[in-house]
Amino acid sequence: MTTDDDAQSSTSIWSLLRLPLFRWIWIGICLSNLGYWMQTITAAWLMKDWTNGDPILVSLVQTAYFLPTVLLIVASGTLADTFDRRRLLILANTWMMIAAAALAVLIFLGNTDPIMLLALSGLLAVGFALNQPTQSAVVPEIVGIKNVPYAVSLYSVANNGARVLGPGIAGVLIPVIGGAAVIGINATTYVFLLAVLIWWRRTPRAADVSGETFMTAMATGFRFVRQSDRFRTVMLRGGLFFAVTSIILAMMPMLVPNSADYGLVFGCFGMGAIIGALNYGRLSNRYSRNSIVLGAIIIHAVMLVLLSATDNSIAMGAILLIAGTAWFFVMSALQISAQLILPNEVRGRGIAILNMTLMTGYALGSPVWGTVAAFTSPRASMLIAGCLSMVFLALTFRMPFPQDSDSTPYNPN
Repeated sequence: MTTDDDAQSSTSIWSLLRLPLFRWIWIGICLSNLGYWMQTITAAWLMKDWTNGDPILVSLVQTAYFLPTVLLIVASGTLADTFDRRRLLILANTWMMIAAAALAVLIFLGNTDPIMLLALSGLLAVGFALNQPTQSAVVPEIVGIKNVPYAVSLYSVANNGARVLGPGIAGVLIPVIGGAAVIGINATTYVFLLAVLIWWRRTPRAADVSGETFMTAMATGFRFVRQSDRFRTVMLRGGLFFAVTSIILAMMPMLVPNSADYGLVFGCFGMGAIIGALNYGRLSNRYSRNSIVLGAIIIHAVMLVLLSATDNSIAMGAILLIAGTAWFFVMSALQISAQLILPNEVRGRGIAILNMTLMTGYALGSPVWGTVAAFTSPRASMLIAGCLSMVFLALTFRMPFPQDSDSTPYNPN
């Protein structure tokens, strides 16, 4: 099976699905993302149930999912630039399948230890850390560099479609079949993508046969970041935004009274991100990336303030719908900017360093918001987060995102 390096520039995000390899990989990602979000929501709900709603322990579930990524993702990005990316993807998805299966079995056997839940959630995140930069690094070679913005949007549809359906499905299934079975379903969702990756006969690229040692290659990635002002701007603004938006994952289990409502309410956030993905191209033709991000951050901050003022599930769902759309616009700006700035030689490492920054926002932001909620309340913490987002925006307003025509020359020396 060959890649689609010579693909012509597409006219819409859906036209990329005409490329066989991209289509099958995308379907596999849709399925595995669906299972991932089912497990994420299930783990947070189980922690709430097992600890009688301890806000700090509930928030630590998100830390367990993101902290291993922070610690390992740069090393994973270095591997993505120095070894066969297809084999790395097979390893990463196999790892996640085994981690999910192990957690399902232990819960089925009656283990309700919060530490066990955090540890095996972290084990799943190890596979995620290996998968993420590698998956992003192969995008340009599959669809062509001109189609990267469309591919980013389609990947977001896959992730956020799962974010819509996963929580809703999990919310319905948890009281019917139990948390162990829901997590077990996640373990099976990796099978299709693994089959596609095994089928793919990828030709190794220059990045796969680098003469650099592992440590030298990692140092080269950080050297690029140090030399690129534009890339550091993307990292700083992304890290601050994710530190704030982490409160949604950390505190929403504390604001919604039951699992079914929680799944549906949180699914609205993913639906909003899908709306953003389907409309980002049209919006970007009319407004600059910086204008879009400015408006999106303001809207997102206002939605956090509104979440602090209501306990109605329908109202929270509507608010998260808008917040999810705004979140996608910021996330898309970050990913597209990174893909266009990074040369292929360091793409895996650069994307890994960016994702490390974003996941640091999630990993450290979640327990911070859990602690704030413990000393105030979950609703008060939402209000504080909305105000803090506006402060961060004011501090970084004069640090613009790069435009499509911008690039950073690569000089490893």
